[in-house]
Amino acid sequence: MNLAEMEKQLTLMEDIQAIEDVQKMYGYYMDTHQREQIVSLFSDDTESFELESVGLYLGKKGVRQFFLENDLLKGDEMSVPNWINILIMMFQDVIDVAPDGKTAKGRWNTWLAEAMPVGGIPRQQWCQGYYENEYVKEHGKWLFRKLHWNVTVFTSFEAGWLKVPLLGLLTRPDADAPAPHFHPYPSGYHLPYHYPHPVTGE
Repeated sequence: MNLAEMEKQLTLMEDIQAIEDVQKMYGYYMDTHQREQIVSLFSDDTESFELESVGLYLGKKGVRQFFLENDLLKGDEMSVPNWINILIMMFQDVIDVAPDGKTAKGRWNTWLAEAMPVGGIPRQQWCQGYYENEYVKEHGKWLFRKLHWNVTVFTSFEAGWLKVPLLGLLTRPDADAPAPHFHPYPSGYHLPYHYPHPVTGE
């Protein structure tokens, strides 16, 4: 490996680390409802934001609509009563940076435990699903270009996903469209991988 190849490999490693950081920062800001910080992680050229059964939002305008015009979260970002994301675990990441180093795609497995107010009553719940995201490098910074979250189960602690895999639809009327890839357990749906098989190429 010559010097140029080594420099290219180092840049790739730095890009992958930066993308991992952006994804994990998104999770931490979601934990604490820091919505302005979340919006700043999206490119001005954002294509879409798709969230489980909530809906599909288009462009950076749609991202702002979802996070900053959410009636449930109006007011102080840190004072939503009875709402706590105990943890958002994102792991098993597969990240592929395009040869030109300007765009990338990433897949993540995610588990979430939270308590949130439903009808004025706190409810504990589990949530599991997958991210298939696209990223773009703008002014030397990696940002989301397309965030796609597909939920597999959304259930209460008490019932569990075998009895109640889906607590209820959360579709918001301000979405640009319904989420087109929403197929929760036990549908058997597998969110398509962005990457080819490393051996077969399929």
